[in-house]
Amino acid sequence: MGHDSRVSGTDITKDIFWGTHFCQLYQTKEDLVDTLVSYFKAGLENNEFCLWITSQLLDIEEAKEALRKVVPDIDTCLEKGQIEFISCMSWYSENGILNSEKVLNVWIEKLNQALIKGYDGVRLTEDVSWLKKENWNDLDNYNKEIDRIIGNYHITYLCTYSLDRLSATEVIDVVSKHKFALIKRDGKWEQIENSRWRKAEYNTQILADIMELSDDAIITESLDGTITSWSRGAERIYGYSAKEILGKSVSILDPPILVEEVKELTELVKQEDRIHHYETLQLRKNGKIIDVSLTLSPIFEDSGNPMAVLIIAKDLSKSKRSKERFQKSEEIYRVVTQQTGQLIYDYDLITDKCSWVGAIEEVTGYKFEEFQKLGKYVWSTNIESLNGNFVDVKHQNIRETTNRFKEELRLRRKDGTYIYIENKGIYLTDNEGRPYEAIGVIKDITDWKLAIKKVEESEEKYRSFAQNFQGIIYQRDENFVPMFLHGAVEEITGYTERELITRIKWKDLIYEDDLPLVFKEEEKVHKFPSTGYGNIEYRIRHRDGRIRWIHEIFQKIKETDQKSEFYQGTIYDVTEKKETEKTLQNIETARKKEIHHRIKNNLQVISSLLDLQAEKFQDKECIKDSEILEAFGESQNRVLSMSLIHEELYKGKGTDTLNFSEYIKNLAKNLLQTYSLRSENVHLNMDLEENAFFDMDIAVPLGIIVNELFSNSLKYAFNEGEKGEIQIRLCRQEKNNETHKSLFNLTISDNGKGISENVEFENVESLGLQLVSLLVDQLDGEIKLNRDCGTEFVITFKVTEDL
Repeated sequence: MGHDSRVSGTDITKDIFWGTHFCQLYQTKEDLVDTLVSYFKAGLENNEFCLWITSQLLDIEEAKEALRKVVPDIDTCLEKGQIEFISCMSWYSENGILNSEKVLNVWIEKLNQALIKGYDGVRLTEDVSWLKKENWNDLDNYNKEIDRIIGNYHITYLCTYSLDRLSATEVIDVVSKHKFALIKRDGKWEQIENSRWRKAEYNTQILADIMELSDDAIITESLDGTITSWSRGAERIYGYSAKEILGKSVSILDPPILVEEVKELTELVKQEDRIHHYETLQLRKNGKIIDVSLTLSPIFEDSGNPMAVLIIAKDLSKSKRSKERFQKSEEIYRVVTQQTGQLIYDYDLITDKCSWVGAIEEVTGYKFEEFQKLGKYVWSTNIESLNGNFVDVKHQNIRETTNRFKEELRLRRKDGTYIYIENKGIYLTDNEGRPYEAIGVIKDITDWKLAIKKVEESEEKYRSFAQNFQGIIYQRDENFVPMFLHGAVEEITGYTERELITRIKWKDLIYEDDLPLVFKEEEKVHKFPSTGYGNIEYRIRHRDGRIRWIHEIFQKIKETDQKSEFYQGTIYDVTEKKETEKTLQNIETARKKEIHHRIKNNLQVISSLLDLQAEKFQDKECIKDSEILEAFGESQNRVLSMSLIHEELYKGKGTDTLNFSEYIKNLAKNLLQTYSLRSENVHLNMDLEENAFFDMDIAVPLGIIVNELFSNSLKYAFNEGEKGEIQIRLCRQEKNNETHKSLFNLTISDNGKGISENVEFENVESLGLQLVSLLVDQLDGEIKLNRDCGTEFVITFKVTEDL
């Protein structure tokens, strides 16, 4: 059949015939609606039954509303059954599988019903973009069945495809399965005829019309290997314009390590073989080697002989291969970054997931397991720009014109301290230039930033002093002999410029205790291969005997012969600043000592009040509960243990840490007096680490622990009048000078009757032992109970010290 002419409804395709099977390739919903509304309007006006199987992009209500704009009486058409809307998901079988036999049988049934009602035939459309890629062969069989059947019936069939879901190879395949295709290019719809239907046209014309729609490279080459067509996708992938490369050998794309590979593949294709998804390396115009996937197919003349070769190349460099290389190198990155104190991250912008390797704990303060869980939270809440504002790091650089990014930020570590970091990396982009992944390196630049800050501050001071001649500008040799001096020389040193150049050696002015520090800074600068920079504060003796603080900034200068060198720099007096700092430090020390003194007094008042309250309860005949009195006593001891801490801090020279060994001695002395009746036959043996200085966060919980465990031994370890021994031992097990962390052991033991084996330490009801357990957790420590000989508690904890 297929001879009756029908109005198509589209401007570029005036008439079609029954049995016509054609397709539309669309990119937007508007493109889809534009064609289908005109197509069905023509069908309704020409007495055809219309069947619109809607796509996932366009639902039934949207289709109705779109058609209503050009067919006002659409509701009447619906009522009399001239048009029917069906959802694609209910039309086809489930799970993305196309049952062609079932669908085509329904078409024939719909046609028979339409003819009975007096309609001329059936006009239908459907969209198969929903079909899964693995079931693409089902579509091929489906199209073949359509061509076989509808040519004998009054049916016209428009099949629609979304270009966004098709590769270049699939576009070509789709066009080849239909009589013609409608494609929008430069804002206008065009009709591309299939060479199967028009023998006079080569199928290369199909390629020429659709190749500009694909991001893949579409290339044709003659049988002798000359490039004859070159798409825009090829320009993007390889970097050559069509003008530059047309007429040249395809071997220009071969990298040196794969010479004539494409030529060898072409020879296979000339023998009518087809090569699909061949992954290899090719060469861009700029010399960069890229990963590609090649599909090669022969192009035939009407006679059936091969006339050219079609090459479709897909760029893999920015997607799979880049990620694979990164994953393969992850272990190398991990080792390198840990050794260099850096982090490397791989952030997926689509899934919002990030993986990390490197020196995580050293930089962030979080252990690896913690950071894997909290990394996203840390990155979104603990990062500040250098102006103090929190920033959303993961998106802030996507607006940049290049794919690379570099920024300096501040990171709040787990302990609350801040460091400066450099975040440097690259965005991976898809074929449309949209970033989908960020790979970056983070490193701690705090030392560098602080050094730069000091340099800037020093330079500013230098300019100020130089302008007012309040400093000294000099040049000297490596033996500290001045060659040039200018400025406030006599004001700072008491000597004239001439005296310092001719007879007074500068190093003789340096305060004896500071000479090693000056020589060390000098040596550090001297080791630089070209120029070195030094920045140091030290003391000198003025001519009148006074000690003056000076700040010296100097730089090593290489002579043009690169063999000799000299130093130039500035010196200015900072004595007043140093004295001011010392005064402020003394004020702060006094203030802190006063705070500790007041806290100690207040705690002693609380202890006295508890004592008075206990006496009051004891005097009342109605209350004689020894447990209540004992609880008051225990509370009083706990308060006193904290009071002693503040007393030690008040007495000490420093105000931030206390000598914990001395504190234990005083605490034990007070407790022995408190429990004098029980302790008169008990011998206390103490083995305490010297110079064990702890801050308040360690001292307070640890002091209460000592109070509880020592009190327990005094109260419960020995029967009344029984002799015994209690031992308190505090020792440093390990220390790390790099991290400034030390591991300590605190052991409190007695040789008394011990704790019953039936008592589980973790489940005791004693408030004191429960308190001990909680405080050990607070210290991030561990506690062990040994019952081999009496009772022994061993507590292990870490302390950060200024070593």
